[in-house]
Amino acid sequence: MPADPVIEQKTALLDQLALRYETSVTAFPAGDYLRAFCDFYEIKGRDLKLIPAPEGFHAALRELSGDDVWQPIARETERLFGPPRRVTVFEDDKALRDELERPEGLAPFFFVFDLMFCEYEGFTLSFLSGTNN
Repeated sequence: MPADPVIEQKTALLDQLALRYETSVTAFPAGDYLRAFCDFYEIKGRDLKLIPAPEGFHAALRELSGDDVWQPIARETERLFGPPRRVTVFEDDKALRDELERPEGLAPFFFVFDLMFCEYEGFTLSFLSGTNN
């Protein structure tokens, strides 16, 4: 998590809203945020590739959160942080989702739908959608 308390506070506010729509938001420091993500979620396999989302923030968030719920998350993200500099997604996230869903992963019976990263100056927001319902 970034050391900046303002970023931490804003991320916590955004996460409270996003969790209502089965999406979690976590901030990671700039640089090798994929390694920080893997460390945070205790993911062992790190040969994962990120690619820029070709259609941008709103389209990627719509894909992540679903047609009905992406707009409140997008509005709050832009209000708190502004538009991201770059949006990236996993080229093939099946192996990552399998690892997150393993018995010693996030939780048994937790199903991950999609993942996305929004890069800002000095930090990156991770959006992870899923459910344990």
